[in-house]
Amino acid sequence: MLFAAILALASASAAAAAPALSARQTPVGPQCAGLGPGAFDIASNFTLAAWNATGSNANDTGVPLVLGQAGAVDGAEFKILSTWASFPYDDFPELSLEHGALSGTGPMGNVAAAGNVTAGIPPGFIVPGSSIETPFQIYCGVADTDPAHGGLPQLAVFGDTDSFSLCPASHAPLAQTNVVYKPSADNYGEYLFDECYPVKLHIVGLY
Repeated sequence: MLFAAILALASASAAAAAPALSARQTPVGPQCAGLGPGAFDIASNFTLAAWNATGSNANDTGVPLVLGQAGAVDGAEFKILSTWASFPYDDFPELSLEHGALSGTGPMGNVAAAGNVTAGIPPGFIVPGSSIETPFQIYCGVADTDPAHGGLPQLAVFGDTDSFSLCPASHAPLAQTNVVYKPSADNYGEYLFDECYPVKLHIVGLY
């Protein structure tokens, strides 16, 4: 089910580095509607971290995320957001938002482009990014504009920052723990729904 959903990305057909609030100087796209004055859809050279929204955290950032493995076919690889602890490789260390289209860039310039997002499965990426002819402009960043808070910006999809969870794929020793959008018990065994917990996706590295 997960592989088929990510494979669909292939058939469905980074901007200058800037602080989150500076990026807001240009009008944001409709995918950011309702997110307030801190919304932005252009940013580069950042990483993501998953911050436990209901439990304790070891720090104010959250656990680091990388693009984990999610299968391959001839000519294409598929990636999902996984914790570095469960997939300790970082082949795409730089993430970017280009008018709401999320992508990762590797050290050799190879690109992983984010596809559409469906409730119940992990948000997916495809390599090479050129496999997606029309970028999915569905993501936004949301900066904390309250001086009293000073928290990290959060990633939103479809204007929603509140529906991401971390879910272990299984109890196997090398199983990945992945980000899932609106997890469901009806997931065909792709992850352990009862062990999912809600997270905020922090955007790390914008200054």
